[in-house]
Parts: sequence; structure tokens; C-alpha cells
Amino acid sequence: MDNASEKTLEYDALVDRVADRVRNEDPRRESDEHQQRIRIVLHHTHLPKLEEARIIDYEAETGHVRFVGGELEQDLLTLVEPYEAYE
Repeated sequence: MDNASEKTLEYDALVDRVADRVRNEDPRRESDEHQQRIRIVLHHTHLPKLEEARIIDYEAETGHVRFVGGELEQDLLTLVEPYEAYE
């Protein structure tokens, strides 16, 4: 993740990824209503907290979520990436 484009994600893509992960863990959660709940909780709870902790920059107007975390966060992402390869 060296350049800005690799660190930026569209909000809708983030919602889809989270919904897919939740759906994989519990296939009963495959409804549009559940995806809408994820959209709301990300926007109102999780993304603001991550932004406050200076891990992300969330631009609600443009729908861009950009990773801006430091070295610790980058190390954590490096550890998570091999896990995601097995999904």
C-alpha cells in the first residue's frame, strides 16, 4: 500500500466488503435490509471513530475512505492480508 490510490476505497465498495464478510460468517444475513444496517452503522459509528483515531480520512461528501494510519496500522494490515488470501 504505497500510493494513495491503493489506500482509498469508495464507501459503497467498503459496505459491500463488510456485508460480504458478515454474510460469509452468517449466511442468514443476506438481505438488503442487513446491508442497509451495515451502511448506517459504518457511516454513523465506525468510520467517525476511525477518523477520530486518525486511522482513516472519511469524506462523506465524496464517498471516499482513505487509510492514513501510521506504522502500527500498516503492520496490522500486512498481517491481515495473508488471511484475506485464503477467503
